[in-house]
Formats: sequence, C-alpha cells, structure tokens
Amino acid sequence: MDFLQFLRTKRFLKHLLGVVVFIGILVWIILLLLNIYTQHGKYLSVPDFAGMTIDQVTSKEEFRDYEFLVVDSVFDINKPKGTVLHQDPYPSSKVKKNRKIYLTIVSFFPEKTSMPDLKYLTLRQALSTLESIGLKQGKISYIRTFDEDAVQQQFFEGTEIVAGTKLDKGSSIDLTVGMGSKGQEEIKERPAEADSL
Repeated sequence: MDFLQFLRTKRFLKHLLGVVVFIGILVWIILLLLNIYTQHGKYLSVPDFAGMTIDQVTSKEEFRDYEFLVVDSVFDINKPKGTVLHQDPYPSSKVKKNRKIYLTIVSFFPEKTSMPDLKYLTLRQALSTLESIGLKQGKISYIRTFDEDAVQQQFFEGTEIVAGTKLDKGSSIDLTVGMGSKGQEEIKERPAEADSL
C-alpha cells in the first residue's frame, strides 16, 4: 500500500478527524481562559477626579479598582494645593480593572521666579512684565518726579526689592510711579487754591 492510498483509509481519516477535533477544543479552551484572564467585555467607567485631593482619590474604597500615578504638578494660586487638575484617561473613558490613571495635581509648593528690574519702565510695561512671569500687581502709589508714568521703586511686603531676588509665583509687587508734569501742576495749583479759601 503506497502513501496516497494510506491517506484515503478510514483509519487515517478517523485519526485526522480526532486530531482536528482535539485542536479545536484546545483552541476554544485557551480563548475561554484568555477571556476570563483579561476580563474581556468587562469595563469600568473612569470617574472625574478633578477638584479632589490626591489623598481623597487614593483612599476612597470606590476607587480601589484603579491604580493612580502622579506624573506632573503645576502651581495654581487659585486652586487648593494637592487637588487634581487633569487626568488620563479622561472621565467616562471605558477601561479595564486595575488600569493606571495618570494625574496632574496642583503643586504643594509654589514655583519660584526672579524679580525683574521695573525701574523706569512705563506702568503699562511693568504690569505686563509682572504678569508674564507670574507675579501680581499690588498697590500703586504716585510720587512727584519729572518722568511721568515711569516706575520709580518696586516693593515686596513693604520692603524695596532688588532685581534678581527669588519670589514665589503669585506674589504681589507694590510700585511707586512718577507723576511727571501733572505732579508739578498740582504743586503750583495747591497754594492758589489755599489762598482762595
């Protein structure tokens, strides 16, 4: 009996069918176990963590199905320290159990910035410079000088501050600004007004 005739025998065909059925059952069992292991079709909806503190997020029992990683912190003077600003995946995303949630939180410590030299800048330029580096406008006082609308002094918490001093972002800077010719006119006008009284 040659090989081709053997392939046509009932004995060979029965064994071949048995092997195909066995492989089919084995593949089905493997896929079933994979579905169970990967929890195929079982998803969780990601909550919105924005505004919660990192302690609230990690300690609540309802969030135990997620793993949290803080990947960045940003200083924001208008928001409480340690609260969540951004998250990835976004709220309402469908994820598997134990999915890592990447969080950006409000920094516990403010960023630092260097005090610029605002002297002799116009008030408008000075305020724009302060805003661009994260400092805030404080009290503005006017003094009699020849250069109108130019910054004469810069103060932080009542003390004159020199350029290059490191400050927390969000700090308020007080400025004294020159009155120029307006100041001179007021000086001249005041005695006349006093005489008329």
